[in-house]
Amino acid sequence: MGRRASSSINSAAIVGIIAVVAVVVGLGALLLKKKGTTFDDVAPLLVEEALDNGNSLRGNEYRVEGKLLARWPRDSGAVIEILVEDGGEQTHFPIVVPVEVSNLNFEREQRYAFKIKFGDGGVAIATEVKRL
Repeated sequence: MGRRASSSINSAAIVGIIAVVAVVVGLGALLLKKKGTTFDDVAPLLVEEALDNGNSLRGNEYRVEGKLLARWPRDSGAVIEILVEDGGEQTHFPIVVPVEVSNLNFEREQRYAFKIKFGDGGVAIATEVKRL
């Protein structure tokens, strides 16, 4: 008497497929989460207050996001100007980006997130930069 062909799928194959799908979903979630992080552990900057009296913010760290309008390269890094929204209004805000902080190639009209610290004279200096 002949044997009947088995039509059931191998259980090891099913477990392997489920494991591969789980790994792919997990890696995708990590990549999306990593890209979306914009310095949530730091207080947002009140741009109007910084422009009025940045010296009073000296030594404090803030986060600010905006669209890059202009970039002026220097030997020690770059000075950039971003367009930020503050209370429904758009404002220009300058930031000094030292060479050791970022190896990003800044592009105009792109959005960036900055972790900034105010130095002497109320100058905003980037301590970290991420492209959004």
